Amino acid sequence: MSVAVRADTVGARVASARRKLGLTQKHFAERLGISLWLLDRIEAGVADTAAHLPKIADVTGCPQTWFARGNATIAASPMRPRVGIVSRMQSHVMTGRDMVLASLALLVLIRFFTEVIPVLPRAANFVDIPIFLVLSAAALTRPHENRFPTSLIRLALPVTLFIILAAISVVLNLQRVAAGPALVFLYGFLSPFAVYIAVYRLWPPGNARTLSRFLLALGLIQLAVVALIDVPRFVRTRNPDEISGTFGTNQYQLVFFLLIYMGLLAGIYTFEKGRLAARAAPLLFLPILATIFLAQYRALIATMFLTVVLIALLLGVRGSGLVSAILLGLALLTTFSVVNDRYPLLKLGSTVSTLTRNPGLYVSTRVDTARNVASLFSDDPRFIVTGTGPGTFSSRGWQTFAHAGSASESNVQGPYVRLLTGANNEYRTDVSDKYVTTPYSQGAVIQGSRALISPFSDYLSLLAEVGIGGLVLISTLYFSALLGAGRLTLRLARSPIRGDSLPALAIASTVGFFVLVQMAVLDNWLEVTRVSFLTWTLLAVVHREYDLHRDGKRE
Repeated sequence: MSVAVRADTVGARVASARRKLGLTQKHFAERLGISLWLLDRIEAGVADTAAHLPKIADVTGCPQTWFARGNATIAASPMRPRVGIVSRMQSHVMTGRDMVLASLALLVLIRFFTEVIPVLPRAANFVDIPIFLVLSAAALTRPHENRFPTSLIRLALPVTLFIILAAISVVLNLQRVAAGPALVFLYGFLSPFAVYIAVYRLWPPGNARTLSRFLLALGLIQLAVVALIDVPRFVRTRNPDEISGTFGTNQYQLVFFLLIYMGLLAGIYTFEKGRLAARAAPLLFLPILATIFLAQYRALIATMFLTVVLIALLLGVRGSGLVSAILLGLALLTTFSVVNDRYPLLKLGSTVSTLTRNPGLYVSTRVDTARNVASLFSDDPRFIVTGTGPGTFSSRGWQTFAHAGSASESNVQGPYVRLLTGANNEYRTDVSDKYVTTPYSQGAVIQGSRALISPFSDYLSLLAEVGIGGLVLISTLYFSALLGAGRLTLRLARSPIRGDSLPALAIASTVGFFVLVQMAVLDNWLEVTRVSFLTWTLLAVVHREYDLHRDGKRE
C-alpha cells in the first residue's frame, strides 16, 4: 500500500496527536525511534512521512487514514485491502485500552451503586469475575508477540510452581478439601496475575498520561463522595465506618486506594510541573490524609507513615522531590493534629502513643496469632509440606463459605453461597474448627480493634493450607513485584523526561505493592480482587510503557 498525501496536513496532524498524548517532541521522537531533528521536519511538513506513518499511527493509537483524511489518495495495488485491516487493528488496540480503564472504573465505583446509593443488586459486587473473564478472553485474541517481556517470565515461574503445589495439596487432602472453597482460594491468589498478563497484552503503549488522568478523576470522585455523603453521615452518627467513599461497607479499601492516589499525586507534582494536577497536589494532600485518618484504620496507621517515607525516598532528596516530600510530611502532621483534636473518639493519639512507647506491642501481638499454625504443625508435621488443602483453614476461600451465614453488611457473598450449597449447609473443616474458630472467639480487643488478634492473614493461611512452599512462592511473587516496581521507579526518577507520566504511575504501583504486602499481615488482602486487580493492573501498564520507554519502539 502506498499513501500519497500533502505533507503539511500530515505534519499538523502528527503534532496534534503528539500534543494529545501530552508528549514533548523529544519524548515522542524517542518512542518513534527517530531523531528529534527528523520529527521536527515531519511536523513542519518538510519531510516525507510515508516511511514513518505506520509507526506514528501505532504510537499515537490513530489509524493511518486519520492523518491523511481529506487529502489522501490510495494507490491502486493488490495490497489496498490492508487499509481496512490496519484500521481494525488500531481500533482493537484502543478497545484494549478502553477495556482496562472501564475495568478499573467498575472495580472502584461499583459498590457506590450497590451499597451507598443502591440502584443495582448487590450481586453486581462480583463484577471482578466478569472483568477477569473479559480481559482474559480479549488478551487471548491479541496476536502473539515475538518475545515475552523479562518481567513476565520472572513472575510466571512462582505462579506455575504454586499451581503444581496446590494441586498436590488437593490430592493429599481429598477428604477435607471441598471444590467451592478450593476454587475461590485459587481464584483469589492467581487471578490478579492473570489480569496482569491480560492488561500487559491489551494496553497500547503511549497512553500513560491517559491512565494518569483517569486515576486522578477516580480520586476526585472519592473525595467528592466523602465530602458530600460520608462526612455528613459521620458527623451525625460519629461512626467512622461511614467514611468509605465509593467502596460501600469497606472503608479499608478506600484507604488503600487513597494511598496509591497520594503516591500518584506526589509523582505528578515532582515530575510533571506543567499539569494542573501538579499545582493542585499540595492542596489535595490535605483532604486525602484527613480522609484516611477519619476512616480510622488504626491497625494500618504505621503503614501510612511508612508509605509517606517510601514516597519521599522514591522522589529523591533534591530539588522538586525534596519539596514534594516536605509538603507531604507537613500535610501528614497537620491533618493528624486537626483530626485527632477534633475527633478524639477515633483514638488516633492513643494509637500513636502506644506505637512510640511500645513499638513492639503490635508486632508481638500479631506474631502471637501464628501460634495456631504452630500448633497445627506440631500436631501433624506433614502439614508443613503438604498443607491442609486449599480453602480449609483461614484463607478467604475458607471464609467465603464458612461465614456465609454472617449477618454483617459486608457479607455480600453469603446469600449466593447458601443458594449454591444449601441454606443449612454450613461449611466446616476439622482443622479450622480446632485451630481458627475457637481461638478467635476467645480473643481480646486491642486499641479498639480485633485486627491484631485476628487469625486471618494471607501469610498464615498460605502456610497452613499449602505448606511452607506455597507461602514462599506467593511471597516471592509479591515481593519480587514490589522490588521490581521500586527499582524501575528509581531508574525513571534518576533521568526523568519532562512531562513524562510514567514516573508518577511507577510510584503509584510501588506504593500499591508496598501497602498490600503489609495489609496481608492483618487479613486476607492478597485475595481481595478489588485491591489486587488494581495493583497488578498498574504494574502491567508501567511495565508495558517502560518496555517502550527502554526500547524506543512499540511491541
